[in-house]
Amino acid sequence: MKKFSEMEYVRPDTEQAKKELAALTEQLKKAETYEEARAAFLEMDKGNRHVMTASTIAQIRHDINTKDAFYDGESKFWDSEMPKLQEAMMPFVMAMLESRFRPQFEEEFGDLYFRNAEIQLKSFSPAIVEDMMEENRLTSEYEDLLASAQVPFEGKTYTLSQMTPFKNDPDDARRLAAWQAEGQWYKDHQEQLDSIYDSLVHLRDRMGRKLGYDGYTELGYYRMGRNCYDRNDVEKFRNAVQKYLVPVAAEVFEEQAVRLGKTYPMSYADNALEFRSGNPKPQGSAQDILKAGLKFYNELSPETSKFFNTMMDYELMDVLSTEGKRGGGYCTGLYDYNVPFIFANFNGTQGDVEVVTHEAGHAFAAYMNAERIPSDYIWPTMEACEVHSMSMEFFAENWADDFFGSDARKYRYSHLAGALKFIPYGT
Repeated sequence: MKKFSEMEYVRPDTEQAKKELAALTEQLKKAETYEEARAAFLEMDKGNRHVMTASTIAQIRHDINTKDAFYDGESKFWDSEMPKLQEAMMPFVMAMLESRFRPQFEEEFGDLYFRNAEIQLKSFSPAIVEDMMEENRLTSEYEDLLASAQVPFEGKTYTLSQMTPFKNDPDDARRLAAWQAEGQWYKDHQEQLDSIYDSLVHLRDRMGRKLGYDGYTELGYYRMGRNCYDRNDVEKFRNAVQKYLVPVAAEVFEEQAVRLGKTYPMSYADNALEFRSGNPKPQGSAQDILKAGLKFYNELSPETSKFFNTMMDYELMDVLSTEGKRGGGYCTGLYDYNVPFIFANFNGTQGDVEVVTHEAGHAFAAYMNAERIPSDYIWPTMEACEVHSMSMEFFAENWADDFFGSDARKYRYSHLAGALKFIPYGT
């Protein structure tokens, strides 16, 4: 297998891909035997994997350096083309749902494909293709704007990710100054940020109404792929969070205020500091963190060892925070190569370790599922994905000493407290 830097990117002929998809749809409809229908299904999945691999390589390379003119152009191409490809896919999806061989497909591949296909029909129509293209353009504009941020602080200039250590500094005045400096950048770009947000709200509301819903909320649930629960279930969950977890989270915040000598509720700047002596910090450099991660995965299981060595050997992680790089972190898949890819922004905080555990939890699940057919089965729903990532974070706590040294005890507390505090925020 090639390293990521060696993987060739060639923009696929998407018009030809659409023609091939139309031909496969006819082949599926006219199939006289399950074997013929199955062959069309497998060929569709193979073609889809190839197109998705190309678009993902382009997106990763654009995100690593949003100033790269070539990949910026490719990112814009895929923003425009993906909704059209989804439109071209829908006749095949309909043919699968109506196929007389559906029982045989369900017996071999399970019924999940069909449940998800029914959700696709509820979340897509040719009437919203232009809206989806505009939605992609606006979200890319937002991400590129954040990636371009240059925040002046203490005589130097930093990206938003690089500001994070200063926003966690144990010195109250310096920490507050860092928050104010970053806040000023947002204030300076308020008009553009507000315009993007307002445009997206109205655009998505319009998309929902075009599909016959009262607004975007119901469409949003379908687009999340929620195939076994609905907004009523989520409402019950939120009520339980409010009743049982919010009081616990409030106690955690109150104890934090006491440790810091602050009054609860605290400011954003004070909430960012867990301990008066400073937040837990990883020991060593980015390479030291990855080395500790390798030790963790080697010792955890033979499967995780093979997985993480593959990630390291084939450059399937880009973790350093650099100018022009998109913010945040994510895990995605390179289907032609049957491997995941981790994108992140190390900045010298405990979040660096959580990338090696959280995003690698996603990646390990995808790695173990890489050869599943159809490729839609590689990733579960958005919420189910977090089971893999959060579980891996907690598996890693027994190796906290390797990552944090003398700060390991502080990390274990901070990690558990952070997980508890996130649930009310996340719901």
